[in-house]
Amino acid sequence: MKVDEINWKILKILQTNARSALKDIATEVGLSSPTVAERIQKMEEAGIIKSYSSKINMERLGYLLSVYISIKIRFGQVQHFEEYISSVPEICECHKLTGHDCMLMKGYVRDPKHLENLNARLAVYGELTTSLILNTIMDNKIYSGHF
Repeated sequence: MKVDEINWKILKILQTNARSALKDIATEVGLSSPTVAERIQKMEEAGIIKSYSSKINMERLGYLLSVYISIKIRFGQVQHFEEYISSVPEICECHKLTGHDCMLMKGYVRDPKHLENLNARLAVYGELTTSLILNTIMDNKIYSGHF
């Protein structure tokens, strides 16, 4: 599927606010609402738009610490870890990496004791490096198609 300038504009609007009304998107890009709906549907069918989601303020839910945890998994434990990690409620992202560490995870915990507990559960699989996120400089950058 070809992603032209108008499709990139639509994608940018949806990344900013996935709940934008079709008529507002149509006005912004200079097309009719049915045409915009058709373009969005085609991008969904092509897998360009994977999903729509809400951004949750974890601090308001009592999870005051955001963390990145990297792990160098012990030999023979990768498959077990991959099966286990989806059951860990504190972890919201897990990425397989090249380099020294095998995986990088992002998670949320309530306090240092909660983090200590999480690290103990994960350390069964390998050597951890845990970093607290002090401040977020950029989050969910909007891709506009121009690199």
